[in-house]
Amino acid sequence: MNLYITRHGETIWNKEGRLQGWKNSPLTEKGVMQGKMLKKAVREYGIKRIYSSPSERAALTAQFASEGLDIPVIFMDELKEMNMGDWEGRTLEEIQNEETENFENYWTDPFKFKKNSGEDFSDILNRAKKAIDRIISENKDSNVLVVTHGVTLKALMSFFAEGGFIEYWKTPVVKQTSISLVKIDDNNTGKIVMYGDTSHHI
Repeated sequence: MNLYITRHGETIWNKEGRLQGWKNSPLTEKGVMQGKMLKKAVREYGIKRIYSSPSERAALTAQFASEGLDIPVIFMDELKEMNMGDWEGRTLEEIQNEETENFENYWTDPFKFKKNSGEDFSDILNRAKKAIDRIISENKDSNVLVVTHGVTLKALMSFFAEGGFIEYWKTPVVKQTSISLVKIDDNNTGKIVMYGDTSHHI
């Protein structure tokens, strides 16, 4: 099985440096174009099915990527972004100034991060595991695309990373609608063979 994973197109809040979580922000013109360019990868990699977060920014990205193609799009709540509680809609700068220690833990020591009204990293990892297990079970020997979000993408891929989540969390955040690939064998053992490829953006 080839499991391709991407992040939704650019949004207004992405440009403004605001955390989105379960809240939504509209795609920018660039974000729309990124979604449309993603269709090139869908064709090239022979994608047979798309699983997407139901959040508007991801759902629209999946829609653009599959437009005019006979490919089903399946929405899964488990693929939504990490719920950031009262951090949602606030800029990174605001959060850093007001909750310096918790902000630092979020980026450098995630299991010390204290959730407010949202989720913590154990929550998102448990949710991502449910998503991965379902997607693998439904798609033996197939090419599948997952359209999700920055934190959720890392959570999904960390199950196949040698150093686990803590080490994988340190990797750079991928660009919007870049493609990462996990090859999964018959024993459900996965290997990351591509991370953040943007060749389809050309």
